[in-house]
Amino acid sequence: MKISGINGSGIISSGGGADEEHKRIIARLLALGVTPSGNKASDRAKLREIEMQQLKTELGTTGKGSVNKSKFVTISASEIEQMKEKLQATERENKPKSEEMEKRIGAQQQALLNRYFLT
Repeated sequence: MKISGINGSGIISSGGGADEEHKRIIARLLALGVTPSGNKASDRAKLREIEMQQLKTELGTTGKGSVNKSKFVTISASEIEQMKEKLQATERENKPKSEEMEKRIGAQQQALLNRYFLT
């Protein structure tokens, strides 16, 4: 590999045929204010961690948030859909539990009101 120089970010660039994916990863890290290491695997892992946090924030706890899939470099559209489905399934599982709890609490409160104020 022929080394042609160091670019403005301090990353050594190779002459011709540089890895396009790594270029996108570096550009995204720089846009996020993160200094790339120059190692593709490390940079990809760092960016994936950041993007996963962003995805979780955008989807919210219910999985119903809107997501611009094109802004993610390391997360595929199918992974985003899987995450949405998982969050929505968890929400569906938890919803009956919370509704049942609300009913129980309401019944307890009504019983207390009846006991103290209607006797």
